[in-house]
Amino acid sequence: MQEKAIKLADALKYYYQDKRAENIKESTLNTYKMHIDYFIEVNELQDAWTDFINLDLYDFFIEEMQEDDRKNDVTIATYCRSVRAFIYWLQDNHYTDEFQVKIPKYQQRVKVCYTDEELEKILEKPEKCSEVQYQAWVFINLICATALRLNSALDLKVKDIIEKENMLVVNTTKNRQGLTLYLNNDILKILKKYIGLFELAPDDYLFCKGDKGRMDNDTMKDYVRKYNRRLGIEKTSIHLFRHTFAKNFYKQEKDIYTLSKILDHSSISVTEQYLRDLGVSLFVESSYNPQQKFAQKKTAKRRGKLKI
Repeated sequence: MQEKAIKLADALKYYYQDKRAENIKESTLNTYKMHIDYFIEVNELQDAWTDFINLDLYDFFIEEMQEDDRKNDVTIATYCRSVRAFIYWLQDNHYTDEFQVKIPKYQQRVKVCYTDEELEKILEKPEKCSEVQYQAWVFINLICATALRLNSALDLKVKDIIEKENMLVVNTTKNRQGLTLYLNNDILKILKKYIGLFELAPDDYLFCKGDKGRMDNDTMKDYVRKYNRRLGIEKTSIHLFRHTFAKNFYKQEKDIYTLSKILDHSSISVTEQYLRDLGVSLFVESSYNPQQKFAQKKTAKRRGKLKI
């Protein structure tokens, strides 16, 4: 039972304070706020107290979204996860009664990746191109080689490349933990030439604007979209390069532990689900054959015969 109901507006303020204390990014908090605000709006809870929150309101929230043609099943599930987290926080702090909050099921679809043919076109060095196209090509090559998220890549500085050790230091990650990634010699060569042509200093952003400031996310998305379309490729998602890396890496290496570290996932189980969403089978073949390895050992004789 609830012990101390408070105004919902105050609860929201305390909830977001707690999330900021957990070092959650503002962009993530803004997403939570959008989802929770919608829950409040459809149920007209602007002046409500926390003890008014119940399962009926949550179910009505889902029904309203299902009636909205602009929200598909995946979007509805995403909204529900944000609202569920807030409701459970209310329960943990005894601001409302306890009740179970379920996420509506939806049909999971296999995420499409770039094909080998598309990658071959995209990664081929352009003969003649503008500075913008060249920058997009270098960026795509880096993402394909490291599976970096967009924010992580655009926050890189030239000094984060440790050439002698084939290493890239990534200070901006989703999990707020520094990450070091291996850079193969091919991508190092590409980056080195790019840095020289753009006359970048160690403290400059690797992908910068004309004034050497950090490039905006939307700007790079636009660069990549136009670059791909120029090659006749309809897929333009930057994050899709990350999916493609994960799928191809696992199919080649069968090393989910290393892949999980590269992708900066919080656990192996997250990586397993990530691969399942990409349609990758986690069945691992083994050439180990104990019957053959120990076939030379003699077995004790038994009386009689046994037909198998």
